[in-house]
Amino acid sequence: MRTKTQIVIMLFSCIMLWKSAMGHEPIYGLGPETLSMHLSGIEFGSHFFQSETEYYLAYSYGINQNWTIGAKFPFISSGSQFGFGNMLIKIKYALWRKTQPGAIKRLTAIAAVKLPTSDRSQNLSTNITAATLGLANGYESRRWYYFSSVTYTFISTGNNLQQGNILNYNLAGGIRPIKTPYTKPDLVFLIELNGRYSGKSKLNNETVTQSGGNTLAIAPGFLFSYRNLMLKGGIQFGITNTKYISKKQTNGLISLEYHF
Repeated sequence: MRTKTQIVIMLFSCIMLWKSAMGHEPIYGLGPETLSMHLSGIEFGSHFFQSETEYYLAYSYGINQNWTIGAKFPFISSGSQFGFGNMLIKIKYALWRKTQPGAIKRLTAIAAVKLPTSDRSQNLSTNITAATLGLANGYESRRWYYFSSVTYTFISTGNNLQQGNILNYNLAGGIRPIKTPYTKPDLVFLIELNGRYSGKSKLNNETVTQSGGNTLAIAPGFLFSYRNLMLKGGIQFGITNTKYISKKQTNGLISLEYHF
């Protein structure tokens, strides 16, 4: 039989884990986190590519413990041009959650819609509507982290060239080198494997044989948090690609997130 003191310690450990784990997700992949009821999250970030930079503002809101809804508002800077990008609306629903002393496991369903709101809508690569469905799961402990996700995206371009649908799959592992309490700054290192399979495109309803394929990228990153404020960043490197699709270009991402 556990003593009252042991039970109190276990409950306190679970609460501290929940608080310290809040907001811990992969940098490039998707995580299973849902916000608590009436909790809000706001994020400012920059995504740096070789030819352009995306600045974004994202907001999310916890309808209840299981449902979270959010939106992302991107702004694209390319050369001398600066304009609004494709807005993203995302919904998460927690399918399963198991909390134990010092660890938590989660499985979450994800749905998202990307709207063709870009100022550069004349560009075929931005004039798209995309609907995404997927699953994300994760394991978080006081020392180790594990995440995985898989999503399928349906794409509509509204023109004669129809881009192939996309399957994304991601794995991520992390470690907290120093087990700090919630009241102290906290650092977690992550390493991600990001895969993308693109289906073949169609032109005037005819399949473009020299299109589609698979890419793989690797992305080291970090999460540095203090209470409900988190700084996160990473660099993604393309490592392999198949014949008819380009290797993922090297890019960097950094953002600041606040929960309130």
